[in-house]
Amino acid sequence: MTDSVSQDENTDTFKQRVTKFWQWYPTVAERFFQTIEAGKCGDLVDEVAEFCEATIPGLSWVFGPGENGGHSFTLSGEGQITKQLLAEYWLQRAPEIPKWNFHASRQATPAEFVKGFAIAVDEGKRVNVDGFQIRTHVDDERQKIDIIAWHPVLESVPKSQHFTILFLLVDEVLGEFGTQMWLGEIKIEPFTPDAYTRSLSELPEFISGVNTYHQWEKLPPLDTYTVYQLKETKSTPRGDTVVGSSLIPRLVSECIDNNGKLSENPLANTGAELIYIAIDSSIFPEGQQSDVRANIEDILTDSLAKELSGQTLGGAFGLHESYVDLLLVDGKESRRIVSETLTLLQLDNRARIESFVD
Repeated sequence: MTDSVSQDENTDTFKQRVTKFWQWYPTVAERFFQTIEAGKCGDLVDEVAEFCEATIPGLSWVFGPGENGGHSFTLSGEGQITKQLLAEYWLQRAPEIPKWNFHASRQATPAEFVKGFAIAVDEGKRVNVDGFQIRTHVDDERQKIDIIAWHPVLESVPKSQHFTILFLLVDEVLGEFGTQMWLGEIKIEPFTPDAYTRSLSELPEFISGVNTYHQWEKLPPLDTYTVYQLKETKSTPRGDTVVGSSLIPRLVSECIDNNGKLSENPLANTGAELIYIAIDSSIFPEGQQSDVRANIEDILTDSLAKELSGQTLGGAFGLHESYVDLLLVDGKESRRIVSETLTLLQLDNRARIESFVD
């Protein structure tokens, strides 16, 4: 078995970084709580930003309300699923800390607080949730709600900022995962309100009603696999792929289009990495390919989970090779687990490990 993956030996792995975070937070939790209670949350920004940038770079953070009078700390991948997976791993490692709740995605603001929420823009004007008009169209086939959005203040705001403003407000109303789960096509342009128009603050109630009526069975983004099929093969790494499923479908398509590597590393400087295993397809019994590959994925998943070292992301069948995609969070230790698992499955001479990035 060959292993083309390499990592800077002087860089902490993401697992090590998360361990450092959870060693640190209990030591500051009570002081942070009291500072926020005193209305001085801003005094913590520099300290937390410095620690997070050094320890878990590339992930956003925010304090918020917690349960039973407590406070919360949220780590966010900002809608990027690769980083959302890292945030979820961080959350799974969280200890119980009195007066604190932790989240791996931005949470929806409770309905009683969202009304009146606004973002200040140039010239002292404000784009508020109640004034943001939303025209909705329900796409039952895709189980998504397409929207056209407009706020009159946007007339005086550069068009390049429109989507940023909208998504900041939508995330407040629906939460980070809610935005990804429920919204389909999004347009921002003036329109005449009609029977399908409501304010942004009313959107959660509308979505709840639509979901109840249509009985959609939707999973959170981190549990949603997309099936993909390639119409033609290419003479590039993974170019023989025919069909697959993935938590991150663009991963494979971009890999194939860029001669076997991603154009940018979405996990740069995090201590985590994206790899795939290529397995000789000729070893899969005819008619049992799907079951056998699924078993390999399950065993790899269990092996990595036991050591808190990573997870599988999906896989694919190709004309010559079959593939399993993985997120690794513990560098050499994660790769050791993968290699030993493949040896246990007697695949070490029929498989190789490749990186998605240079």
